[in-house]
Amino acid sequence: MTSIDRHTDTTGRWREGLLSLMLVWAMLLVASMAVLQADLIDGLHILPIVATLALLAGWLLGKSVFSERTAHFFALVYGLFIVFYLVGTTLPFDGPWRERILELLGRQFDWLQKAFDGGTSRDGIIFVIQTTAVFWLLGYLAGWYTFRQAHVWRVVVPTGIVLLSVVYYYNGPRPLLLYLAVYTLLALLFIAITHVTAEERGWRSAAVRFDRGIQFDFLRAGLVAALLALLLAWSLPGLKANTSISAAMAGAGGPWRAFQDTWTRLFSSLRSYGAGTSDPYQDTLVLGGPRTVGNTLVMDVQVAKELPYGVYWQAIAYDTYEDGGWRATESDLDELIHYPDDGPLDVPFSTSRTVITQTVTNYLPNSSFLYAAPEVISSDRQMVVDATFDPNGRTLITSLRSRFILRQGDQYQVTSRVSLADGNSLRAASTTYPQWVQDRYLQLPDTISPQTLALAEELTAGLTNPYDKAIAVRDYLRANIDYNDQIAAAPEGVDPVHYTLFDLGEAYCTYYASAMAVMLRAQGIPTRIISGYALGEYDEAQQSYRVRAVNAHSWVEVYFPDYGWIHFEPTQTIPVAERPSAGGGELTSVVDEALAPDPESLLPPEDQLDVERADGLLGGVGDESANQGLLGRAGVWQILVGLALLGVSGATILAGVRYNRRVEGDVDRSYIRLGEWAGWLGLPWRTTQTPYEQADTLVALVPEGQKPVRSLTRQYVLQRFSPAKEAEGDFDAHQEWRDLRPMLLRKRLTQLLSRPPKKK
Repeated sequence: MTSIDRHTDTTGRWREGLLSLMLVWAMLLVASMAVLQADLIDGLHILPIVATLALLAGWLLGKSVFSERTAHFFALVYGLFIVFYLVGTTLPFDGPWRERILELLGRQFDWLQKAFDGGTSRDGIIFVIQTTAVFWLLGYLAGWYTFRQAHVWRVVVPTGIVLLSVVYYYNGPRPLLLYLAVYTLLALLFIAITHVTAEERGWRSAAVRFDRGIQFDFLRAGLVAALLALLLAWSLPGLKANTSISAAMAGAGGPWRAFQDTWTRLFSSLRSYGAGTSDPYQDTLVLGGPRTVGNTLVMDVQVAKELPYGVYWQAIAYDTYEDGGWRATESDLDELIHYPDDGPLDVPFSTSRTVITQTVTNYLPNSSFLYAAPEVISSDRQMVVDATFDPNGRTLITSLRSRFILRQGDQYQVTSRVSLADGNSLRAASTTYPQWVQDRYLQLPDTISPQTLALAEELTAGLTNPYDKAIAVRDYLRANIDYNDQIAAAPEGVDPVHYTLFDLGEAYCTYYASAMAVMLRAQGIPTRIISGYALGEYDEAQQSYRVRAVNAHSWVEVYFPDYGWIHFEPTQTIPVAERPSAGGGELTSVVDEALAPDPESLLPPEDQLDVERADGLLGGVGDESANQGLLGRAGVWQILVGLALLGVSGATILAGVRYNRRVEGDVDRSYIRLGEWAGWLGLPWRTTQTPYEQADTLVALVPEGQKPVRSLTRQYVLQRFSPAKEAEGDFDAHQEWRDLRPMLLRKRLTQLLSRPPKKK
C-alpha cells in the first residue's frame, strides 16, 4: 500500500461515524442540560464540559489501537483528573490543589461513613462529585460503544435512564419534559444511523453497490418516523391513579421506599420544589359556592389503637379572616428545613397530652403535605416547616410539608402529642393569654355584622369560661344550621358568616368553622381554623384508617393556656366526642379511655362516616394524571424503568451493606479484616507474632485506633483460646468498626497523598 493509500485509509477511519458522534454528543448535552436546568444544587454547570470531554476520550480511545484494558485504564486516569479538577474549581476557597483534593476526598469519606452508619449528609459537593463522575462514565461508554464495540442500546439506555429519573422526580417550574422528548428524538435518529452504517459495512464487504446518499435518505425517514412516534406517545393516555394498584404497590414497595429514604438522607442538600403538586389545600381558604362529591383515595393511616373522634389529620392552620375567607399568616412566616436527626420540633409545651405514632401511606400522585394528628413533634421525613415563633423562640407551626414530593405508595411516619385534657381542667384554665396569641388569634375585620356580634353575645351570656362558651356556640350551630354542600356563595358585599347565620341557614364545614371562630373571637377567645381530613374508615384488622377525598374537612381549634390548641367540631353531620369531666385523681383513667375509646359511645353509625363531602375542595385530585401522555410523570414505562434501575442500585447497596455487617459482626472474620488493613497500610502481620503483637503493629500505625483494635483482638483471643471458646456477650463489633473505620481510611489516604513521585 502506498503512503497516499495509507493516508486515505487512516483519514477515512477517523472520519467514519462523525454523524453518529454528533448525535451522541447532542444526546449527552441534552441530558446534562436537563440536570443543570433542574437547579438541584450549585456547581453542576460543569456537566456539559465533562460529558463532552468524556465523549472525546471514548471516541479517541475507541478508534485507537490500544487494547480494551489499556483504553479503560487511560479513561479512568483521565476521568479522575478531570472530575477532581473541575469539581475542585467549585470549592469556595482558593487553597493549593493538594488541599483541595484532600478536602474533596475527606468529604467523600465522611459521606461514606454516614451512608453506612445511617447519618444524614448535608454536604452538597458530594452530589456534584458523584454526578460529574456519572456523566464522565456515560460520555466515555457512549463513545466506546459507538466506535469500538457497536452496542447501540448501551449508548442510548444509560443516559436515557439518568435523564428520565431527573424528569420524573423534578417538580420545579421548568418544562424538563421537553428535554426528554428531544432526547428521544435524537436517540431514535442515532439508532437509525447506526443501523444504516452497519448495513453499509456489510454491503462494502460483499461488494454491493449502493447510493452514497442513502444515509441522508435514511436520516430523513428516521426523523419523520421519530416525530410520528413522539406524537403518538404524547397522545396516549397515562396510567390513571387506581386505588387497587396504588394499594398493591404500597404493600410491595418496601425496598423501593427504603431506597428513596436512603437517597433523601444522603443527598439532603438538594433543592426541592412544590410546583406540580396535587395538594388540595393552599395558603388561603375561600368561603365559596357548591362542591361536588368524590371518593378518591388519599391515604391510609396506621395507628396502634383506634382513636376517638376529635383526632383528625391536620394539613394547615389559618389565622386571619378577611375578604370572606381565611389565610395563613404571611408576614414573618419562615420556611425551615427540619431533618429527622435534628430531634423533635421545638414547639410550645402543653400539658395533658399523650404521644401517638402514625404511619401514613400516600395515594395522591404528587403530594407535599404531611398529614398527622395535632400537634406534630417529629417525622422520619425531611420537613419544610412553615412557622412563626413566639417570644421564647418556640416554633408555631402553620403547616408541614415533605421536602421531597411524595409519590403514590410513599410512606412516612409522624409522631404527635394528642390532647387528653378533660372538661373540668379546660373550664378552670387561665384566660390570661400571651400577647402573641392575642395579636394573631383575636383578629377580626370591620365587615363582621352587628347581628353576628349580638348573636355571639347572646349565646355566651351567663357563661364564665371559654370552654363552656365554645360548647354553647358549637351546639347552636349544630342544632340550627342545616348541612348542605351545594349552597351558593354569599352575595357581593355580604359577609359569609352573616350569610350563613341569618340569610341561608345552611352550610358545610368551612362555613360552620368560620361562624364558630368569628363568634368566639368576638368574645375575646383565641381561635383558628384547621383544614385537613376527618378520621376516615377504620379497619380493625389492619389497625388503619382509610381516608378518602370525601373525608376532607375544616374545623375549629380554641387556645387554652397550658393546654394548647383544643379541637371543637361545629359541623352538624360529624359526630362529636364530648370530653369527659374528671378531677385530678381520675386523669389516668381518662387517658386510658381516650386511647382506647368505647366504639359504642364514640364512633358514629356506619352510614355517617362519609357525610362530609369535599371533592370540590380537592379540585379533582387524582384526575390530572389521566390527562398526561405516555411521557407524563405517571406513564407506565417511566415507572417500570425507574423501578428497575433504582431497584438494582438499591439491591446492590443493600447487599454490600449486609455483607459488610456480616463480616464485621463475626469475631474471626473481623480479626482477619484487621490483618488485611495492616497489609494495606504497609505492615503485614507475620505468622510468628501473637494476636496481641499483631494488634500492636496496627496500633503503631494508627495510635488513635488503639481501643477498638485491642478490643476486637481481645474478643478473637477469647473465642479462639479461652476455655469457654466464646466472646463476651455484650460485645458490639459493629460499634468498634464504626469508630475504627474512619481512622483507617484517613491513614491510608494520608499515605497515598504523601507518597513521593517515582524517579524516572
